[in-house]
Amino acid sequence: MSEENQNNNKSEEKEDITEKEDITEKEEEKARFTFKCTQCQHCCQERGPIPITFWDLEMWARNGVVANFMPYLDIYNKPDGGLDLVLKPLPPSPKEGEEAPKKDPFESIPIEDLLTVKCPLYNEENKKCLVYDNRPLSCRVYPLEFDGKNFTIVDVDCPGLGEEGMSKEELKEMRDTAKTMYYELTRMRIALPVLSQMISQKVMMDLMRQNMEAMSKMNDDDRSKLDEIFKKNKDTPEP
Repeated sequence: MSEENQNNNKSEEKEDITEKEDITEKEEEKARFTFKCTQCQHCCQERGPIPITFWDLEMWARNGVVANFMPYLDIYNKPDGGLDLVLKPLPPSPKEGEEAPKKDPFESIPIEDLLTVKCPLYNEENKKCLVYDNRPLSCRVYPLEFDGKNFTIVDVDCPGLGEEGMSKEELKEMRDTAKTMYYELTRMRIALPVLSQMISQKVMMDLMRQNMEAMSKMNDDDRSKLDEIFKKNKDTPEP
């Protein structure tokens, strides 16, 4: 091959590489995620249940604030059969002119009825998160999400999307947080069913033991009365 042909081939290779780099840069620029929180509070006002991870529990324990979150923690039985530990919203206050419903101490409002209710730790009057420095991972990464392979937007209407001013460092930090959220939530979803079953068995065994101890301390007269009650209930036909 002549020197002239070699030079032409090298020139074409350089042009091809440059063209590919230009296309890659354009694709990256087009796909680049930019976000700046505008403090609109929309994600706090209509957030619904917020998933909690071991990362959150460990952070709260280190900072000595676990007790602040305990009244709002609940187990959510998801439609797919899995379990999530969540911050459960409080039932909304009755509207003006409506009577407050009677409270049953043993009744719990289904989480499905609270999917668009404000976070229990958001103060509407002052428009402020009451636990901002200890907010869960889910709040830190909103509205970005990582599914193990790709990043997605969970709220395309969030006004902070597309806002300029996000540095490369901030973008990397938010992506890293989204990945941490995914891995930590996966850990929780693997461990929670096992822990829940173990705790349920322990509670059941403790109740049975307490009942047996109570029965052993009853006198013959009380035991006879209790047997009569059980026999009466057994003989009573079902409606």
